[in-house]
Amino acid sequence: MSQVLISFVSVNGSPGVSTAALALTWVWPRHAVVAECDPTGGRALSVFDPDGAHGRTGLFELMLQARTTPLHRAMSSQLLVLPDGTGRHHLLPGVHSPREADSLDWRRLSSLFLDLDTVDVLADCGRLHSRSAPAAVLSGADLVVVVVRNCRASLHALAKTAAALHEDLGDGLVVLVVDPDLRAHQRYPHGEIAKQLAAAGLPVVGALPWDPVAAAQFSDLHRPGRKFETSGLLTQACRAADEIGRRAMDRMNRLRKPLTVVNGHVR
Repeated sequence: MSQVLISFVSVNGSPGVSTAALALTWVWPRHAVVAECDPTGGRALSVFDPDGAHGRTGLFELMLQARTTPLHRAMSSQLLVLPDGTGRHHLLPGVHSPREADSLDWRRLSSLFLDLDTVDVLADCGRLHSRSAPAAVLSGADLVVVVVRNCRASLHALAKTAAALHEDLGDGLVVLVVDPDLRAHQRYPHGEIAKQLAAAGLPVVGALPWDPVAAAQFSDLHRPGRKFETSGLLTQACRAADEIGRRAMDRMNRLRKPLTVVNGHVR
């Protein structure tokens, strides 16, 4: 079975890329790994393993171990099973500092993600225009999801960079909207956002609601209550995951389809 690499980024600020990537992985319909590729550092290990029982693991340790161990085997030893009850979803923790990120071979990691069999990789890549952004993970992705907050400043920043995004990333670019706290920001209708962004060539694949209680299970400390699995965040994440997965698979099949020769002609 084919698998896909999907990268998640923001164009400015902190619209909730990490929370979105974790929530989508939590409800992903197939085997999946959420990989913290944000060069500024990962936080999810402290959310799911606050006592450090799993030890020091992550991308940096993966590359260290890969000096003496095949890369695929080294990766399996660095994964943490997400406690969603399925056993199909894992976390690959990120670096502990930007200095560690500078030493990583992102191209080799991107090749690893693309070579995994039957496992989708959802890569949290942080800010798109960061100097140390993992360019190889972005360029190698079957789909790049720009996470944007539903507020004037974030939507304006996205609209300003739409042309540059297309130039850098091509047609494999979609948008996931994250609603803000209405007490702090005005929220725009999702249909209007989709219409405006579609005109700029940026399709909207879903929207995640303002749900601070559920979001805290991915950003602070994972101690979910009884209503977590039926929360608005996970309900909308399920819908977005289906659409994102479908688009990524379609593009992967189109771009990675092996060439065949028929009567001397390549097809």
